[in-house]
Amino acid sequence: MIVTAVTNEVHPENSADSLPKIFGRATEAGITMFELRLVETKRFPMYEAEALARLQEQAKAFNIQFSAMSPGLFKAPLNSEITKLHAEHLLPMSLDLADAMGVKTLIVFGPTRTDEDGPETFGQVVALIRKAVDQAVARGFTVQLENLPGSWADTSDACLALLEAVDHPDFGYVWDTGNLYEAEQEHFRAGYEKLKPYIRNVHLKDGEVIDGKMIWKRYGTGVTDVKGQVEALIADGYEGTLVLEAACQPHHIDDFPTSVGYLKTVLN
Repeated sequence: MIVTAVTNEVHPENSADSLPKIFGRATEAGITMFELRLVETKRFPMYEAEALARLQEQAKAFNIQFSAMSPGLFKAPLNSEITKLHAEHLLPMSLDLADAMGVKTLIVFGPTRTDEDGPETFGQVVALIRKAVDQAVARGFTVQLENLPGSWADTSDACLALLEAVDHPDFGYVWDTGNLYEAEQEHFRAGYEKLKPYIRNVHLKDGEVIDGKMIWKRYGTGVTDVKGQVEALIADGYEGTLVLEAACQPHHIDDFPTSVGYLKTVLN
């Protein structure tokens, strides 16, 4: 497995001076691969020009590589103007910037579920995602579906349905175990065997539902069974990325090193 971090999960600071702290802290832990998301409060690819320049400069200085980019594509209701803008503008812009940076994996979400969704909506969601996959693959990208509560890719069964319906060899799955637990409140084994053939990327976080809300915690202190998840992946010979989403609520400066320390005990 390739242990990877996320740009906004390593250090709570998001100022113009934050990237050396983020990359420095990660490299001290032996992590030099990152998934691109937020940089200085803006999400990929909507970075300020100066922030992008700092990102590229600091990535070179710390020898950082990027495994994937997540522009938050389709995190909106299917028939909203936002989803149309995502399909027509955010998608090609994301591919352009990622291509220029040498990042060849795109993460997408299922559109947000609404009360207006009907029997025909699933087919429309499939068509939206398949078109995006075709566009990305034509430019040499692979695409990964990330699960998110409240979306058309919220539960294990919903993710499986989309993966099977889109049916493309370059369309895989981001196994976000924390988000699955928030949606299903079931042990990860409930969906793992179904989704295992599609898993190309893993987002690792821990937490528990308190008063109806998912609260993120340091690894090993929640109920999502981080240890069991990693051990299952090792047993099955998983060789993809294992992305540390270690920030808690509120994000404390010790969240990342504490969770990295826990993960090392599991990996060793």
